Amino acid sequence: MIYTEEHWNTLKRSDRFNFVFELALLISNAQSQGKVQRGESTWDKVDSNFQSVYGRAKYLYCDTRAIRDPEYVQFLEQYKVNFYDVHQDYNQYDELVETATTWVKEHLDLSDQLQVLPMPSTRDAVIEFLQKNNNRKVRINRQEYWNKTQLSHYNVDAEYFTVPTDINDNDCVIITLPIHGTFKLPEWIDNLFEVCSKKGVPVFIDSCWAWLQHNFKLNLHHECIHTVTCTLGKMFPIESFRNGFKFVRKSNVQKFDVQYSTNRMGNRILIDLMKTFPANHAVKKYSDKQKFWCNKLGLLPTSSVHNCYCGEDLYWYSEHRMLVNDGLQQNVFSLIPLLENHDMLVEYIENKK
Repeated sequence: MIYTEEHWNTLKRSDRFNFVFELALLISNAQSQGKVQRGESTWDKVDSNFQSVYGRAKYLYCDTRAIRDPEYVQFLEQYKVNFYDVHQDYNQYDELVETATTWVKEHLDLSDQLQVLPMPSTRDAVIEFLQKNNNRKVRINRQEYWNKTQLSHYNVDAEYFTVPTDINDNDCVIITLPIHGTFKLPEWIDNLFEVCSKKGVPVFIDSCWAWLQHNFKLNLHHECIHTVTCTLGKMFPIESFRNGFKFVRKSNVQKFDVQYSTNRMGNRILIDLMKTFPANHAVKKYSDKQKFWCNKLGLLPTSSVHNCYCGEDLYWYSEHRMLVNDGLQQNVFSLIPLLENHDMLVEYIENKK
């Protein structure tokens, strides 16, 4: 169902809906006064008037941003580097390779045929993959983050696949793992890789949510795997920064790929974040809080620490609400505003009793 402003005024609201909206008003009001963290996008700006607070509360849980964890925020606020020294760091690429490979090893089972490259953004990597495979038909899953609407902006008319046998010889595949619609690793994923390897179909993997999974290990020892992008903007509050790294099959790497994709300042921040916070940091820190809010809301947790499965009464607040046109399920609810404001909200609930 595609909700509109008219639905907001006519929805039959459950006690649970009223509860999450009450908490949304509290959080939005605190954001407007600068008392709690908010995101970096234009829609995260909240003025200290009722209309602005109310408007923000209507959409608070629909954003897929990172948790504004105090440790991450403090690290970024106190972060200092000498720009010129970073610019002159001729050994930085080797440091990025070593740091990134070590950081992802509990989540990605890397093949020795993959090489680390700096990456301006996942979007940039997707466009490059599309250009290199412009003679192929792009196939995506119906629960995909890289949906039809997004790809149409690059003049790509993608088609859905449901099972691996849907893939044809002249296709290429773009997929987010864990898959965005469910935050799970599909049971058919190894079969997909086997089919694509047999048919010579290149596969692009976006792994941006891997670091928020309770248990996740992806086998990348398949010949079909062309590119695996790794951005940290879903874990750390650096999404507007866009920088990341990717693992690319060595046979596809050109001699200028390192030189012309390198942002040394961006690489420095990523390296230092990874050296400070292990890849499982958010999961370890927020697992108990995820359980708390799932119990409080009477909802089941997803395999990602920042989500639970959404009841139909909360579909207005579904994290995927804006993507329903592209076929995504609506039953995922973002716990991020509750996780990052946990102490304030628990105190409010206790005082209310």
